Amino acid sequence: MSTNMKQNKETTLAKGKLLEDDPRLQRFQTILKDLRIIFRASQAHARVVEKACGLSSAQLWMMWELFNAPGLRVSELAQILSIHASTCSNMLDKLQKKDLISRDRGEKDQRSVHLNLTEAGAQLLAKAPRPAQGVLADVLLRLPDESLSHLEIGLKEFTHALRSYNEEDSMMPIDS
Repeated sequence: MSTNMKQNKETTLAKGKLLEDDPRLQRFQTILKDLRIIFRASQAHARVVEKACGLSSAQLWMMWELFNAPGLRVSELAQILSIHASTCSNMLDKLQKKDLISRDRGEKDQRSVHLNLTEAGAQLLAKAPRPAQGVLADVLLRLPDESLSHLEIGLKEFTHALRSYNEEDSMMPIDS
C-alpha cells in the first residue's frame, strides 16, 4: 500500500476509529459540507444575477449602493464593498460602458468625481434579483454580533492556515 493510501486510510479511519466514533472527523465533515453549501449558494446567486441582468453580483451590489447613496466617490464605494479602489474603478468602467452609471465632476472641486445611476441603471435595478449585496453579505449582516465574532475568529485562523493565503485576495470580489 502506498504512503498516500496509508495516510488517507489513517485520516479516514482516524487511526483505527470509525467516523462515528471520532467527533473531530464528524466536525470536519460537517464543516466541509457547510463550506460547500456556502460556495454553491454564492455561485447560484451569481448565476441568477448574471442571467437576469447581465452583471456580476459585485456589480449589482455596486449599483444598489449608488442607488442608496447617490454621489459616492470611488474610494467611498470601494470601502463599502471592501475592495481596492482600483478594482472598484475597473468594475465601474464596465458599468459605465453599459450606460448604467455616470461619473460626474463636482461643481466646487473638479477633481472630485461622484458616481450616480443613469436612468437605464435605475430601470435595471427595478428588475434585479435580491439580495442586492449577494447572499453571503446578506446573511452576514443578519447574524447576531456574537456569531459574527466567533465566525471572524475561526475564519481568520482558517485563512492564515491556507498555504496560498494572500492578503490581497481579501480585497477582491468573489465573482470578479
